[in-house]
Amino acid sequence: MIKVGIYGPAEANSPLRKQLLRLLLRHPDVDLRTVACPQGSGIPLAELHPVYAGETELRLEREACLDKLDVLFVIDEDNLSEAMRERLADDPEFRLIVLGEAPELRREGGAMVYGFAESNRKALVRGARAAVSPSALALLVETALFPLAKNWRLPDGTIQGTVALPYAMRDEAAEAMRALAEVQKGFTGSIELRATDEAPYERIDLTLRLPLEMPLEDVRRLYDEAYEDHGFAYLIPGRDGVDEDLRGSNKCLIQVYRDGDSLCVNASADYLTRGNAGNAVHLMNLLFGLHERTGLSI
Repeated sequence: MIKVGIYGPAEANSPLRKQLLRLLLRHPDVDLRTVACPQGSGIPLAELHPVYAGETELRLEREACLDKLDVLFVIDEDNLSEAMRERLADDPEFRLIVLGEAPELRREGGAMVYGFAESNRKALVRGARAAVSPSALALLVETALFPLAKNWRLPDGTIQGTVALPYAMRDEAAEAMRALAEVQKGFTGSIELRATDEAPYERIDLTLRLPLEMPLEDVRRLYDEAYEDHGFAYLIPGRDGVDEDLRGSNKCLIQVYRDGDSLCVNASADYLTRGNAGNAVHLMNLLFGLHERTGLSI
């Protein structure tokens, strides 16, 4: 069993931590040992989140007990303490996964593997000890465009996108461009995103338009080949977007179609799961050599 801890975010009643708890408490290879945050008061988790009644006797503490943990999930990089960094440096068996708000870590790279698993799976399974999960929208953009980048088909022009999401958009386009440029070396195009109305079901819905004159059947083949051995991205038929409640699912559903001279890509995913907690658990599975879908077949 993997001995796991969670630290952060600052607020006691966090939807992100609640979803991470949901996945970890029900993961067949996890022994959840500690849950803490800066505002922890010792309240039982089952009292804070009654849905977990009967599943855990842990309390929301103020300090994370790092002793005998195999991995610590840290929500928001400002909660990453010097003690956690020292434990990572001193203990070769310890792992660290950062999710939530972590813009500096995502820009820095360095010792932390950027957790876009579809692109960086080899690094994650071959000795990585720390990973930072992408921001939710950046992860969706990367998933939508990865098959094209993998085959050097991203155009040098501007990729226009509209997105419906349940939070204020930040610098996710720049984050996604950095990640895609690592796949398609020398990519000099740009991505411009415009926010529209909020999507239903706490989903993120994305539509991208690319100046790419490639036959649609060839595009579909690239997507099928890129994701045939990955467990969470699926090409589905249609062109009108996804009318599906994806809450709790780690899947990303993708549609590709042509509109005149442009290639259009729709992608949809659950914000809290695929965009945050689910991807973090996916990273843990890879860091510990588990099948990537373990605890995520939902």
